[in-house]
Parts: sequence; C-alpha cells; structure tokens
Amino acid sequence: MNKSSFIIGVLTIIFYLLFLLLYLQDVINEFVFVCILFLSLIILLINLIVFRKQRVNKRKITIATFIIFLLFLYEFPLALIYNPPTYLANIYKQPSEVLEGSGIFLVGVSQLNLTEKSKQDVIELLSKQQADVLSVEEVDNKMKYSSKNSQILKWLHLQKEPIKQMGENVNQYLGQEEEFVSSFTKQSDNAGNSAGLGLALSGHIKNGDFQNRLHIAVTGAINENGEVLSIGYMKEKIQIVEKTRIPFMIIPSENAEQAAAIQKELKANVEIFDVAHVNEAIQLIQHLNDIH
Repeated sequence: MNKSSFIIGVLTIIFYLLFLLLYLQDVINEFVFVCILFLSLIILLINLIVFRKQRVNKRKITIATFIIFLLFLYEFPLALIYNPPTYLANIYKQPSEVLEGSGIFLVGVSQLNLTEKSKQDVIELLSKQQADVLSVEEVDNKMKYSSKNSQILKWLHLQKEPIKQMGENVNQYLGQEEEFVSSFTKQSDNAGNSAGLGLALSGHIKNGDFQNRLHIAVTGAINENGEVLSIGYMKEKIQIVEKTRIPFMIIPSENAEQAAAIQKELKANVEIFDVAHVNEAIQLIQHLNDIH
C-alpha cells in the first residue's frame, strides 16, 4: 500500500469516528448513524463506477469503499433496534439463599426496560404496579452501543452470557459441577455475574468446609481462581440489604471505596465488609460467627 492509499484509509476511518463520536454523545440516533454509513457506501460505489477506468482514483475509492462496507456491517445491528428502551428501572429484588439454611443471601437487582417519554412517567407507571423502584436511569447511546458490541461478540462465540460464564467460574473454582449452581444460572429472572461469590461460599458450606449461623448478604463476581471481582449497581444493592434488614454484607474490595461513600450517603446501618478472595470471605464469616 502506497502513501496516498494509506492516507485515504486513515481519512475514511476519521470520517467514521467523527459520526461515531456524535452518536455516542447522543447528538444523532442509531438510525441516522447507520444511514450516514449506508449513504456513504452508496456514494462511494457510484464513484467507483464513474472512475472505474482511472486506475489511481479507482484504487483509492476501492480502499475507502471496503473500509466503509466493513464498518457498515459492524454497525448495522444498531438499526435493528426497534423502539429502543428510553429508561432502565432498577427494582427491589428479595435477597435469597441458593442453599437453604446457609445464611448466605445473594443480592440482585431486577431491571425493566421501558419506553416512556420521561423519568416521571416511568415512576408513575411502576408506582401503579406497586413496584419498589430503587432508581431510574436514562438509556443513552453509549449503553446501546455497548449492548450491540456484546451481542456481536456472542454471535461470534467470542463472549458468553455473564451468568453462564459466572457459573463456569464457580464450578471451576469448586473443582466440580454443582447442581445448585447450574439450577441458579438457568433461572430466567437471574442475570449478570455478581452472584459468583455467594455461590462459591454456598458451595463450601454444602461441602462442609465451614459453617454459618448468621444472615449475611453477599455480592461479588469471581474468577476460576476464587479472586473476587468488582460488580455494578452497588447503591441499589445496599438499599436492598438495608430494606431487608440483613445485618452484614460482603462485597468486593474493588467496590470498597464506592460502597463507603454510598453507605454514608444513605446512612445505612448494615455492616459492610470487603474481600479480595473467597478464602478471605470464609475467614471473615468464621470470625463474625465467633463474635456474634
């Protein structure tokens, strides 16, 4: 590739990035963004026909056309979003023991995608349904774009559903496939990866590695080595634990600073402890059982 062809390629990508930035900043919507790429592709194809006998121009236009074509294919799934949600409502979900009698309560948040025109409309609608709304957030283009990218990776089998990956991580950490883990990941109302730590602790209790007689709320993702990873919706989860009156909560160390600020803001009474590994959580639970 000569210098002029390289410059054409760079300019084409800059053109794409300019409109991508406008989309991510909510200046244009997904339909306009995809249409711009499509119209650009049509214009380039027309120019390719017009200048087909001019070797130099043809090569430059071909490069630009090829790049825009690939980008159009990549971004086209955005145009498939019909009537996209405008708001995401985070709703109270009762913490539950995946292993009855373990005292390990998994903390999750129910979510609803809504197409209401305003945040107030969402709150009024959910109030009529007697839903316990924790928070409502506007769905912006960055959220849609992230969702689209994740979906493409799943189509290409390069990324698994977070809850499925979580189940595999827990089973690998425990060294065997646990039926209660598989059952949890198959439930339609469960999603995400934040139940990993709670499932791993429940597995240890099931296997007789330690005992617990306290009620403890647990949230945190883990990898196959038992390292505890950060999770989202910390504020909503602290709200849920506070509403449920569970006295103790274990969270990832990576969320500790965030949780401390939220606890101060909410004036929550729950005692929050952070851990970086499943073994650290086990030691913490044993200590809490010794002193309470």
